[in-house]
Amino acid sequence: MKKLFALATLLGTFAMSSAASAALFSGSLDPSDPTWGGCGSATPPSCNYDVVEFSVDASGLYTIDALYPGDTALDENLDGYIYIFEAAFDPAGDGAGALSFDDDGPSGSNTSQILDVNLTAGTSYFLVITSFTDVPNSFGQPNGAWEIDITGPGNVTAVPLPAAVWLMLSGLVGLAGLRRRR
Repeated sequence: MKKLFALATLLGTFAMSSAASAALFSGSLDPSDPTWGGCGSATPPSCNYDVVEFSVDASGLYTIDALYPGDTALDENLDGYIYIFEAAFDPAGDGAGALSFDDDGPSGSNTSQILDVNLTAGTSYFLVITSFTDVPNSFGQPNGAWEIDITGPGNVTAVPLPAAVWLMLSGLVGLAGLRRRR
């Protein structure tokens, strides 16, 4: 009986310690997003980008998978590019200082994947989603939808926007509402 109880306790502990959740983020690049020089082939480079700030609660190796869902054909998808930065992201830079980056993942130009990036618990990370180029080409579009899945030994948590940003955004929405009434 004691052995059975010890085995059940051990299995329960293992199940709890391996029950990290994957984080799913989604968005869309569009021409109104800010631009930077971290895209692959634009001359001069100036691709739109989105940033997701996150942290993890357990140190270890994480995988970041990006999917760029399109309407129908492959060339209607965003030809995405992802970078991960630790502690800060400087849009004035060109990707220098990135922990890791990826253009085409295992499924080609409609995916990106960063395998086994070592992340530290409690550290802020910045995942930058951009495109390979700022003009449409046979590989994809410079803007479009993106979906990110981050998996690893711990829980991944998005870092919320500061309260001042939420206050400013709500004020802008209110002003837009007043303008429409006139």
